Amino acid sequence: MVIHLFFTITPSTNHHITDVLVDGMSVGAVSTYEFTQIAGDHTIHALFAIDTYTITATAEGNGSIAPQGELIASYGESLVFTITPSANHHIADVLVDGMSVGAVSAYEFTQIAVNHTIHALFAIDTYTITATAEGDGSIAPKVS
Repeated sequence: MVIHLFFTITPSTNHHITDVLVDGMSVGAVSTYEFTQIAGDHTIHALFAIDTYTITATAEGNGSIAPQGELIASYGESLVFTITPSANHHIADVLVDGMSVGAVSAYEFTQIAVNHTIHALFAIDTYTITATAEGDGSIAPKVS
């Protein structure tokens, strides 16, 4: 008698199959496996992992974002970013997934379930000098 046995491999929500081992040998990250012409003992072992997502953090201008670069976060994790301008500069804007969230000094991604980007923009501080003259005369700037 020839017996066939079919297995369906299903990861839990927000997880994925990383490998399936049949009789100790990898058959890849397959979602099904069929034993055909069974004439002896066999083993099947499925390996799963939580889904991960990439958060790309960059900074432009004189300042930094920490952590920076391409970061990997597991499903459901939270990740906090700190945005710090260099001396004599300020945060001009922070873009999350291309949308402005304002000139914030920190941003937290919560319950991560998709890829994200965060981009910090910095600008030099500027100051206004108001010059006035009173009476008979004038005042003019001289830049040096």
